[in-house]
Amino acid sequence: MVVKDVLFIDESSNVAIVTLWTRKELVASKLRGRVHAVGTLYTVYGVNYLLHTLAERPVIDTLILFGADLSSSGEALIKLFNTGEPPPGLKLMWPLEEVKPIIEGVRVVDLRDAFRRGDWEALHAAVEEFYDPAPPRRPRLELELREPEVEGWPVPVSGQLVVEESLFRAWVRAVYAVMTYGCVKGCEYGERQKQLLNLVVSINLYGRRLGLERELLTYFSEADFEEHYRSLLSPEKPEGVSYTYGERLRRHPLAGDQLLKLVERLRRAPDTRRALAVLWRHDVDPASREPPCLVIVQGDVTAGYYNHTAYIRSNDIYGAWPLNAYAQVRLAEHIAERLGLRTGVVTIISCSAHVYEHDWGRAWDLIHRHYDALKSFVPDPRGSFILSTTGQCLQVEHRAPDGRLAARLELHSRPYRELKAIASTLASDHAFYLGWEARRALERAARGEEYRQDDDLR
Repeated sequence: MVVKDVLFIDESSNVAIVTLWTRKELVASKLRGRVHAVGTLYTVYGVNYLLHTLAERPVIDTLILFGADLSSSGEALIKLFNTGEPPPGLKLMWPLEEVKPIIEGVRVVDLRDAFRRGDWEALHAAVEEFYDPAPPRRPRLELELREPEVEGWPVPVSGQLVVEESLFRAWVRAVYAVMTYGCVKGCEYGERQKQLLNLVVSINLYGRRLGLERELLTYFSEADFEEHYRSLLSPEKPEGVSYTYGERLRRHPLAGDQLLKLVERLRRAPDTRRALAVLWRHDVDPASREPPCLVIVQGDVTAGYYNHTAYIRSNDIYGAWPLNAYAQVRLAEHIAERLGLRTGVVTIISCSAHVYEHDWGRAWDLIHRHYDALKSFVPDPRGSFILSTTGQCLQVEHRAPDGRLAARLELHSRPYRELKAIASTLASDHAFYLGWEARRALERAARGEEYRQDDDLR
């Protein structure tokens, strides 16, 4: 449950100030009294907690908005009180009729522009104008804070990145991402699903061969994995089957043997960005009840590695992702061998990454059984960091995976802002680590103590 960020000052006053994203202590320090309470409002959803406070304190009949409205929470509050209807994006905890006495009995004074101008006198004048410590003009309401749980994410999320070396851990991370951030919606098969858009999973191999992990074989059979891969290489189409991936890849009616052409293109021009195979057929697939999910395969040669990207328009993350991913890894290894190269990074882009409702329980069971997979260490190909201190100065060295120096920073003040730019490009756990160690280093330096990186982990 969210804790209300409110400072109560003079509980006989009818005026309260909503500071939005501005620290309530800053505003409170400049007041001249006559204010019941000062509180923040960081999110649109926080309007519910403000309504709860107003229900408990009917003496408050005036809200003054004075602060930075960084998330449009102030705009939502104004629209609710001005129109009597919750604006899009505001989910009330209670039926509108229950809170109407509050909405109709409280005026909202918008001084957000005055805050932007730094006009504190406008705030003081508004407090003086509306201050009227009379008995409550509306009854006290008993509103229960009954916060609903999220079944599906309320807005579409696109662009989740998973970086892994393990196929099994990548699967657990992918399922967790969809089950946490997937929107609930229908599908053309008549079943609900949770869908995350454009899930990107990169399997970093860098010359390693990927085997089938024991954990994967408790959910799928080895024969299923191998059959899925073999079907990519075979141009044969069994009787009664509309298509196979192998047929589209090796015997496309317009493009012919696209796998052969992809390899030959990379052999002739290793720097090319045009080595790709398209499995979609515009003449039949738009009208098909079961068009191919795998649409594009693209190859790349960089730094002596063959790198492989597969675009899958629709991917059942719980029921099929491991089979699809394994087949793409094996296909990448096959192409790399024909080119005489090592396999680098295999990336699977799933435009519609979804889990069907009939698998939701099994998906959560997978996550709970293997939660440690979400916490495992994965080297970040974007390098590592060495931290040290000299006096009050934080020194940060960014090292490439081979150990060479990529950048050096010397931070004397506000390191958060400087490190934020670097951290935004890192894997999330590595970004957390960098922030954690930077804070430890600065705290040690401020106390005049020696700082040694990772000494709390030894």
